[in-house]
Amino acid sequence: MRTRFSDAVWTAFTEAIRFVVVPLVLIDLVTSRYPQLTTAFIDNIGLYVMSIGGMITASSTLEAVNRPGTYKRLLFGIAALALVCIWIFVIFGGGVAEVVDYGPYDSIRLDMSKIVYIVLVGVSLKGLLVFQTFAVGRKHEEQQARQRRAELAKRRAAEAKPKPAPRTSRSDAYFSKFSKVEFEVTADDSVGFSELPAKKAPSPGMKRCEVCGTEAPTKDYVCRSCGAWFPRESVE
Repeated sequence: MRTRFSDAVWTAFTEAIRFVVVPLVLIDLVTSRYPQLTTAFIDNIGLYVMSIGGMITASSTLEAVNRPGTYKRLLFGIAALALVCIWIFVIFGGGVAEVVDYGPYDSIRLDMSKIVYIVLVGVSLKGLLVFQTFAVGRKHEEQQARQRRAELAKRRAAEAKPKPAPRTSRSDAYFSKFSKVEFEVTADDSVGFSELPAKKAPSPGMKRCEVCGTEAPTKDYVCRSCGAWFPRESVE
């Protein structure tokens, strides 16, 4: 912004010198030395130069203030170019000048309209530069706009993303399932096992299978319930 402001100030100064101050000085010198010179706008030439030159200065300054690629800069650039063409046409009086009572001649008519038109066509070619500057600047503006939209979308996505829960150890997560109640600590010898009930003696003439606990006659070699073999010394 500071660079554009300094460019605008410099543009206003140079355009005022080129299109207002210097032309007024030259017009005053020419009209004072050659009062017999007449053109289509000679009567109010000073007013025309000041008004049109002031508009050129204002348009050029506003063009320099705006960024390249904006429609405002394009509009003021075209307006300044059109005003410059009008200014040239007025300064040269449309290309036709007449000198009255010049020595032995009653009047001399100078027709430079074709030269003026050629100059105007050459100045109008600057419009291509204005449009080229606008096209390049517009492309840069659109690229920056896309980057700003992408950054804004990333920032919004980061703000909308839920924050992760604080990490806990696996042991804390496991024991958090249990309810917090009071418990009684028992002796070590009573934890994890219980005393086996006493084995009953088999009936007379019977023996007990060590696998399934079923009684069988003493003469059997195999348990009829589970199919386990009895020891040889237990067979009578």
